[in-house]
This record gives sequence, structure tokens and C-alpha cells, in this order.
Amino acid sequence: MTAERCVVDTNLLVYSTVAGNPWHREARAWLTSLVEGRQTLCITTQIVREYLVVLTAGRAFKRRFSVAEALLELNAILETVDLLGESPESTSILRDLLQRYDVQGKRIHDANVVAVMLTNGVSLLATYNQTDFAVFEELQLVPLPSASRRG
Repeated sequence: MTAERCVVDTNLLVYSTVAGNPWHREARAWLTSLVEGRQTLCITTQIVREYLVVLTAGRAFKRRFSVAEALLELNAILETVDLLGESPESTSILRDLLQRYDVQGKRIHDANVVAVMLTNGVSLLATYNQTDFAVFEELQLVPLPSASRRG
């Protein structure tokens, strides 16, 4: 049986990388549960860029990674995931998503992740930004770990 592919969003990768943040242990456990659940983890080229920006900018957490440190972390991730690239087809799907869901501004980045996922036949997404992606009916969101659920 083929494992289901699941895109891992930037926030989950960052939280699992930066020790000392409030979600570090939970994010690492979540990634482990995805792998143990026979998920094939994927990231997009955009997620690669976002990950490097967050780590090297040092704004989200007290720790700022040097470029060398960030690339070392990225290389470890790339050994364990499938990398999904953008294509002319994903650009076409992006335009359709923008019109269908009236996506504007910074949320276009989210729509682009979705477009690349759909182009590559992936509909499962693990993200802490569940609300941002919930609008896209084409996706199935992996439920947040119980500790992160608000209610």
C-alpha cells in the first residue's frame, strides 16, 4: 500500500527546529506521528524559502540562525521529505484559486502552497495555521495535536 503524501507547512518545520519555543516538543512529536502514520512528508520550494527567511531573520524567536546553520537544518529536512516544485500548471491553478476564493495580499502565499500541492496530487496539509487554509475546500487538514486545540 502506498503511503499518503502530506505537505508540512513552514510553521511546523520552524517550531520543530527552534528549541525553546513553546511548540518545539509538540511539533517534533507531531512530525514523528505523521511519519509513524505512514505519511510521506513533502514540502514545496516556497516552504523552503519561508523556512530560511524565518530562521535567519530571528524575529519570531530569540534565536537567529546563521545562513550556514539554517542550511544545515534545511539539508537535514530535505533528506527526509519529497520536494515539490512550482510549474506553469501550478501557476494556472494559483490564478484559479485566487479568483475562486478571492484571496488577496499575503494570503496569496498560502494559495500558492495549495496550488503546488494540487499540481502534485497532494491534498493533505499539516499546519498550525488551520484557519488560514480552511477556506480551500480541496485540502484535508491534519488535525492539530490535542495540546494546540483551542476551544
